[in-house]
Amino acid sequence: MGIVRENGKPDATATLPRGAAWLTDQVDLLRLAINGTIEPTTRAEYAQFMTPAPIGAFMASMFRIRRSSIRLLDPGAAVGSLTAAFVASVLSRPTPPSEIHITAFEVDGFLAGHLSKTLSFCREACQEAGIDFSGDIREEDYIAAAAKEASGRLFEAGSGQYDCVIMNPPYRKIRSDSEMRHDLRAMGIETSNLYTAFMAVAASQLTDGGEMVSITPRSFCNGPYFRPFRRFFMNLMAIQQVHVFESRKAAFQEDQVLQENVIVHAKRTSRKPDRVALSVSTGPEDRPKVRRVPYCQVVSPDDPNCFIHLVVDDKGSEAAERMSRLPASLADLGLSVSTGRVVDFRARNHLRPQAGPGTAPLIYPAHFHDGTVRWPNGVTRKPNAILMDSQTDDLLVPAGVYVLVRRFSAKEERRRIVAAVYDPDGISDGPVGFENHLNYFHRGGRGLPADLARGLCVFLNSTLADTYFRQFSGHTQVNALDLQSLRYPSQGQLRDLAARVPHITDDQDAVDAAVEESLFAE
Repeated sequence: MGIVRENGKPDATATLPRGAAWLTDQVDLLRLAINGTIEPTTRAEYAQFMTPAPIGAFMASMFRIRRSSIRLLDPGAAVGSLTAAFVASVLSRPTPPSEIHITAFEVDGFLAGHLSKTLSFCREACQEAGIDFSGDIREEDYIAAAAKEASGRLFEAGSGQYDCVIMNPPYRKIRSDSEMRHDLRAMGIETSNLYTAFMAVAASQLTDGGEMVSITPRSFCNGPYFRPFRRFFMNLMAIQQVHVFESRKAAFQEDQVLQENVIVHAKRTSRKPDRVALSVSTGPEDRPKVRRVPYCQVVSPDDPNCFIHLVVDDKGSEAAERMSRLPASLADLGLSVSTGRVVDFRARNHLRPQAGPGTAPLIYPAHFHDGTVRWPNGVTRKPNAILMDSQTDDLLVPAGVYVLVRRFSAKEERRRIVAAVYDPDGISDGPVGFENHLNYFHRGGRGLPADLARGLCVFLNSTLADTYFRQFSGHTQVNALDLQSLRYPSQGQLRDLAARVPHITDDQDAVDAAVEESLFAE
């Protein structure tokens, strides 16, 4: 057979050898032809975003395993682009394996039909290289199939059936009451998104020393929702390399996907490497910049949350070093951070456009102004007040000074962490409600001393805190757990920051100068 053109028909005049380049070309032409035919509703249902050839080639190049017989798993194969990339990479080795067996799962019957063509191409290329090839297409749900095979038992170390896993798993939330969530729990896995479910199950199916390369959103690196997954995954796997794309649009630009994606190469072993390769590029075809950092800087053995820190440049490394020198945790300061209690759509009957008798101020992110809260501001269409009665008592906090942080920041904002001080002076001498899109710092559920609050706000709005935060957070959400995990200045240092910036300001240079002089001046 010659080269398959976009119409799916062979070109009888083509005479290229059926090697790695031939295989890659065949499958990427197939991917491009099929990608344009998928209905948007089908793409949404199955979360189908097929991997472009340059990314597949880069992912396949990360594998270091050298075995004479390799069993590869592709648990969300689509048309098999990643499988083909792996086979092409193996064919290019000076000493390729003697045998390759592929197990590819694809629940969409339409794509599974085209996946068979890809495995045929892989077989032809392997036969020409003298490699025994076999392939098994599983047209079924990967998680359900794994749960059935597990039969309710927990996976045991070294009991896996695959030497390598390569994947671009689907991204979709999993309902807590769904059959899939039940299947995952039966396997000892607790996670709320399909992509981390794929990663956890596949890690469990690897042999001792087996390797996984996956491209996923970066959101699993931090936050409370992925904490059980991180603990499960890091118990089985040791990260070898993480690649970060500087541009949100670069990885899947054909499908206009704006997720911040990372490629993770991990090995099933209890022995952690001394160093991890952290690489970064703008797009898949750019030459990556690589830094090798101590493993403990990526995943600290002392961190119960297992946050994954990606310090990809010298600026980030300096920020990490400086943050490590700060003396206090929130507990040391006697402070806590919580998420705003007012979920507006649940309290709709108690919300009021403006303050009136028997109401308390209701603060939204829209009330932020230059590091302070301007209420009411005459700009937002959000409610400005909430009724005070027996049904809203638990939604309000006592009068006092609080530091607020937006839980979500806009992509175009220069900082991910955006903080403001709520001072009741001139607003209200009674309770206040903080809407659920805010986090609030408090002391035992009550307000903070005014100078401590101002200093804390200055620190949180600094470039230092923001740069460090971005190392483990690849999305615009700021969780209370993220803020709890930071190191902080001492109470004395926070009060000194407040003295240096007596009036909260949005002047970034002034904020950063105060942090430099107060915390790091020799």
